Amino acid sequence: MTFFANLLAMTAVLAALGLLLVGLKAAEKWGRFHPEVLRKGVHVGMGLVVLPMPWVFDRAWPMIVLAVVACGVMVAMRSIRWLRRGVGTVMDGVGRESLGEIYFPIAVTLLFVLSQGDWLLYVVPILMLTLADAVAALVGLRYGQLRYQTSDGIKSIEGSLAFFLVAFFSAHLPLLLLTDTGRAEAVLIATILAFLVMMLECVAWRGLDNLFIPLGAHAFLRLYLGEDAGSLLVLLGIAVVLTAFALAWRGRSKLDDSALIGCGLFGYTTVLLGGWLWLLGPAVFFLSQTVFRPRSSERRSHTVYSMLSVVGTGLFWLFLHSVTGIGWLLIPFTASFAAQLTLFGVSRIGRQPDGGPRFPLVLGNIGFGWILTYVPVLLIAFVGGVEPGATGPDAPGLLVDLGLGLSALCVAAAMFYPLMPRIYGPPVRTAAINPTFAALAALAALVASLRWLVQL
Repeated sequence: MTFFANLLAMTAVLAALGLLLVGLKAAEKWGRFHPEVLRKGVHVGMGLVVLPMPWVFDRAWPMIVLAVVACGVMVAMRSIRWLRRGVGTVMDGVGRESLGEIYFPIAVTLLFVLSQGDWLLYVVPILMLTLADAVAALVGLRYGQLRYQTSDGIKSIEGSLAFFLVAFFSAHLPLLLLTDTGRAEAVLIATILAFLVMMLECVAWRGLDNLFIPLGAHAFLRLYLGEDAGSLLVLLGIAVVLTAFALAWRGRSKLDDSALIGCGLFGYTTVLLGGWLWLLGPAVFFLSQTVFRPRSSERRSHTVYSMLSVVGTGLFWLFLHSVTGIGWLLIPFTASFAAQLTLFGVSRIGRQPDGGPRFPLVLGNIGFGWILTYVPVLLIAFVGGVEPGATGPDAPGLLVDLGLGLSALCVAAAMFYPLMPRIYGPPVRTAAINPTFAALAALAALVASLRWLVQL
């Protein structure tokens, strides 16, 4: 396309979005629509406008310019009073803190760039974002009776099931009718995509579903295209089993429902990108917090933020492994969960009011995290012939890695113990707990992998 043609197309897109906002403002004024209906009307309208973009633009710069302009308009509608009280009420009438309207154009632009002209990798995620998310919200609003707790408020099972069904057809119909994908493969790919993206929608907070849904759908679709029916069936089984396993512990866990779903999604991603051995460390940590710890009568106050503080360091090493294929990254990945297990135990000691001897208990929790989480993974990797290094089995090196892992847990515990009075008070500084745990887990991961880092 010529420069003038691109400008003309960009003007048409902006005009369509402007007419959409004006039309919905008129509907708000003259009709009796629920604010959520108007908000999702914007959502669906924007999605339908950007759906044909792979056939409109042949390069990325018009999409980037449109995204910048759209984000600027959305920020203006939030910050300028007369805009906020005018067309801005269409977006913010629900009274919920969300940046979803800003994430939307960012996600669309990222999808356009990542799809690299492959319309399927763009259209399927946009359809899921446009239709499934809107239908889920409206069904939950009208028919939602079976509710569950998330970090962003209360959602309904009816809404989530509606999301799954619409997401399924958003993927299945394009795959079946417009590609050469087999019938069984099309059904399985659509089912896995719908299930995983539904989980992402459950986990998302403050409008981040507008990022998680399209980018997650794009990533999973790219992974599954070309897989045979047998492999896809196994992957679907893994996703369902891990999610059901996480939710089965909701009676013993302090995690809310969205955080438990996030645990299942993390477990699936770990198996998909790393393998079963990579799942062992996170599984031990999760089970230790629900089986070996006493049942609590407190409400389930730990949200997805707590879950992300635990798995964040591990996710970094997992994605680095998926990109580079470096096997020894299993060491810092596992060490981060061993450190989290140790720190959780030490934190309970610090909150005990009796003031008895604590040093032996701290050592016990260090040993607990090391023996239960770190040692088994490295021994299985060594004995099973999947030594994390590229030079083959190395018994002296294994001993060094085990020693560094123990040292890493000692360092994390030694740094955390004097911080406990500042964190747990009184008064309790809740906002400092998750960042502290995450930072010390990241430090422990680096210490545990020193033998390999010095060789880089």
